[in-house]
Amino acid sequence: MSLKDIIKNLISHIDEEAGALRNIPNFMIRLSMFMSINAILQAIIDITVEVLILFNVISLKLPFRLEFLFLTLISTVIAYLTLKGLREGNLDVTRNNLLLGLIVESFLVLGDLYLLITIRDDFWPVFFFRLFFIVLTSVNIAIISYLIIINVKTRISRANHRF
Repeated sequence: MSLKDIIKNLISHIDEEAGALRNIPNFMIRLSMFMSINAILQAIIDITVEVLILFNVISLKLPFRLEFLFLTLISTVIAYLTLKGLREGNLDVTRNNLLLGLIVESFLVLGDLYLLITIRDDFWPVFFFRLFFIVLTSVNIAIISYLIIINVKTRISRANHRF
Protein backbone atom coordinates (compact mmCIF):
# COMPACT_ATOMS: atom_id res chain seq x y z
CA MET A 1 0.00 0.00 0.00
CA SER A 2 1.48 3.34 -1.05
CA LEU A 3 1.60 6.51 1.03
CA LYS A 4 -0.99 8.05 -1.27
CA ASP A 5 -3.37 5.14 -0.55
CA ILE A 6 -2.83 5.46 3.19
CA ILE A 7 -3.64 9.18 3.15
CA LYS A 8 -6.61 8.64 0.88
CA ASN A 9 -7.89 5.98 3.29
CA LEU A 10 -7.46 8.31 6.25
CA ILE A 11 -9.51 11.12 4.72
CA SER A 12 -11.94 9.22 2.48
CA HIS A 13 -14.46 8.41 5.20
CA ILE A 14 -14.74 11.94 6.58
CA ASP A 15 -18.30 13.20 6.33
CA GLU A 16 -18.39 16.93 7.03
CA GLU A 17 -22.08 16.72 7.90
CA ALA A 18 -21.82 13.82 10.37
CA GLY A 19 -22.09 14.11 14.13
CA ALA A 20 -20.60 17.16 15.73
CA LEU A 21 -18.86 18.12 12.47
CA ARG A 22 -22.05 19.67 11.12
CA ASN A 23 -21.63 22.46 13.70
CA ILE A 24 -18.13 23.29 12.47
CA PRO A 25 -17.49 25.28 9.28
CA ASN A 26 -16.18 23.12 6.43
CA PHE A 27 -13.10 25.28 5.92
CA MET A 28 -12.05 24.60 9.53
CA ILE A 29 -12.46 20.86 8.98
CA ARG A 30 -10.37 21.09 5.81
CA LEU A 31 -7.70 23.16 7.58
CA SER A 32 -7.52 20.50 10.27
CA MET A 33 -7.22 17.78 7.63
CA PHE A 34 -4.46 19.67 5.81
CA MET A 35 -2.57 20.35 9.04
CA SER A 36 -2.81 16.70 10.08
CA ILE A 37 -1.67 15.32 6.74
CA ASN A 38 1.13 17.91 6.67
CA ALA A 39 2.38 16.79 10.11
CA ILE A 40 2.18 13.08 9.23
CA LEU A 41 4.03 13.51 5.92
CA GLN A 42 6.71 15.64 7.56
CA ALA A 43 7.22 12.99 10.23
CA ILE A 44 7.56 10.22 7.66
CA ILE A 45 10.07 12.22 5.61
CA ASP A 46 11.99 13.45 8.65
CA ILE A 47 12.27 10.04 10.31
CA THR A 48 13.27 8.42 7.01
CA VAL A 49 15.99 11.02 6.43
CA GLU A 50 17.25 10.73 10.02
CA VAL A 51 17.55 6.94 9.61
CA LEU A 52 19.30 7.34 6.24
CA ILE A 53 21.75 9.81 7.80
CA LEU A 54 22.30 7.49 10.76
CA PHE A 55 23.25 4.65 8.37
CA ASN A 56 25.38 6.98 6.19
CA VAL A 57 23.15 6.63 3.12
CA ILE A 58 22.78 10.42 3.00
CA SER A 59 25.95 12.42 3.56
CA LEU A 60 24.46 15.45 5.33
CA LYS A 61 26.30 16.15 8.55
CA LEU A 62 23.38 16.43 10.95
CA PRO A 63 23.62 15.47 14.59
CA PHE A 64 21.19 12.81 15.76
CA ARG A 65 18.50 14.64 17.75
CA LEU A 66 16.48 12.17 19.78
CA GLU A 67 14.44 14.90 21.48
CA PHE A 68 13.51 16.28 18.07
CA LEU A 69 12.26 12.87 16.96
CA PHE A 70 10.12 12.64 20.09
CA LEU A 71 8.54 16.02 19.29
CA THR A 72 7.93 14.81 15.75
CA LEU A 73 6.24 11.67 17.07
CA ILE A 74 4.03 13.72 19.43
CA SER A 75 3.03 15.94 16.53
CA THR A 76 2.22 12.87 14.45
CA VAL A 77 0.08 11.34 17.20
CA ILE A 78 -1.88 14.59 17.55
CA ALA A 79 -2.36 14.69 13.77
CA TYR A 80 -3.47 11.06 13.61
CA LEU A 81 -5.94 11.53 16.48
CA THR A 82 -7.34 14.60 14.74
CA LEU A 83 -7.91 12.61 11.54
CA LYS A 84 -9.40 9.75 13.56
CA GLY A 85 -11.77 12.20 15.27
CA LEU A 86 -12.80 13.60 11.88
CA ARG A 87 -13.54 10.10 10.60
CA GLU A 88 -15.71 9.47 13.65
CA GLY A 89 -17.60 12.70 13.09
CA ASN A 90 -16.10 14.56 16.02
CA LEU A 91 -13.38 17.14 15.57
CA ASP A 92 -11.70 17.16 18.94
CA VAL A 93 -9.99 20.52 18.98
CA THR A 94 -10.24 21.28 22.64
CA ARG A 95 -8.17 24.11 23.98
CA ASN A 96 -5.66 21.68 25.52
CA ASN A 97 -5.05 19.86 22.22
CA LEU A 98 -4.62 23.12 20.35
CA LEU A 99 -2.19 24.48 22.94
CA LEU A 100 -0.21 21.24 23.00
CA GLY A 101 -0.06 21.26 19.20
CA LEU A 102 1.08 24.88 19.19
CA ILE A 103 3.82 24.16 21.73
CA VAL A 104 5.07 21.04 19.92
CA GLU A 105 5.07 22.66 16.47
CA SER A 106 6.76 25.79 17.85
CA PHE A 107 9.52 23.76 19.45
CA LEU A 108 10.02 21.84 16.21
CA VAL A 109 10.71 25.16 14.45
CA LEU A 110 12.88 26.39 17.32
CA GLY A 111 14.83 23.12 17.25
CA ASP A 112 15.54 23.55 13.56
CA LEU A 113 16.57 27.18 14.04
CA TYR A 114 18.87 26.18 16.91
CA LEU A 115 20.40 23.49 14.69
CA LEU A 116 21.05 26.04 11.96
CA ILE A 117 22.65 28.45 14.43
CA THR A 118 24.97 25.82 15.91
CA ILE A 119 25.89 23.74 12.85
CA ARG A 120 29.45 24.13 11.60
CA ASP A 121 29.74 21.79 8.61
CA ASP A 122 27.54 21.67 5.52
CA PHE A 123 25.53 24.73 6.54
CA TRP A 124 23.91 25.46 3.18
CA PRO A 125 22.75 21.91 2.34
CA VAL A 126 21.38 21.55 5.88
CA PHE A 127 19.80 25.01 5.68
CA PHE A 128 17.92 24.24 2.48
CA PHE A 129 16.90 20.80 3.74
CA ARG A 130 15.61 22.07 7.10
CA LEU A 131 14.01 25.16 5.49
CA PHE A 132 11.46 22.81 3.91
CA PHE A 133 10.43 21.60 7.39
CA ILE A 134 10.53 25.06 8.95
CA VAL A 135 8.13 26.43 6.32
CA LEU A 136 5.69 23.50 6.54
CA THR A 137 5.72 23.48 10.33
CA SER A 138 5.19 27.26 10.34
CA VAL A 139 2.09 26.68 8.20
CA ASN A 140 0.83 24.30 10.90
CA ILE A 141 1.56 26.92 13.56
CA ALA A 142 -0.46 29.48 11.60
CA ILE A 143 -3.38 27.05 11.24
CA ILE A 144 -3.34 26.15 14.94
CA SER A 145 -3.14 29.82 15.89
CA TYR A 146 -6.10 30.57 13.66
CA LEU A 147 -8.10 27.71 15.18
CA ILE A 148 -7.27 28.97 18.68
CA ILE A 149 -8.47 32.47 17.78
CA ILE A 150 -11.70 31.12 16.26
CA ASN A 151 -12.17 28.86 19.28
CA VAL A 152 -11.79 31.79 21.69
CA LYS A 153 -14.13 34.00 19.62
CA THR A 154 -16.73 31.21 19.51
CA ARG A 155 -16.54 30.65 23.25
CA ILE A 156 -16.91 34.37 23.93
CA SER A 157 -19.83 34.87 21.56
CA ARG A 158 -21.71 31.71 22.61
CA ALA A 159 -20.81 30.71 26.12
CA ASN A 160 -22.47 27.29 25.98
CA HIS A 161 -21.18 26.34 22.51
CA ARG A 162 -18.67 23.48 22.47
CA PHE A 163 -16.04 23.68 19.77
